[in-house]
Amino acid sequence: TRFWVLKVPKITAEETDYLYHLDREVPSFLHFLKHRQLHSKHLTRMWFHPSQLKTPALKKLLANNRNRVEKELATILLMGMDHFNIDDIQLCPIDALQLLNRTRIKTDLTQLRRLLKNSWKLENQKNTLCYQRLVWWGDGSI
Repeated sequence: TRFWVLKVPKITAEETDYLYHLDREVPSFLHFLKHRQLHSKHLTRMWFHPSQLKTPALKKLLANNRNRVEKELATILLMGMDHFNIDDIQLCPIDALQLLNRTRIKTDLTQLRRLLKNSWKLENQKNTLCYQRLVWWGDGSI
């Protein structure tokens, strides 16, 4: 087994000319900055392309940074889709409001419409006269 020993020099006196030594290092530091090799190429005006910035950690952070109404509605809708084994779900804002009223999350219809239209980028459909409605019953069943 090897042990690594780090030897730190003892400070024998206080450095009073620190600014002078720092000033002498500036040309070397500027030379380093000017001639260094960069690891990423300059792709866009913002230097990094958005695909380089979207990491799993960022996606997780953004998902958990949503407001409580959005997270609760998404959970309810995903639970309904999983329960009925379907890939899409149809609802109108008043139905979503009734689903959310079963939880401790309180919201109004205006905020809910703004969420569906602006955040989720959903569009109004032409014919909403006939669709299967998702209802959360009092006993907890869907």
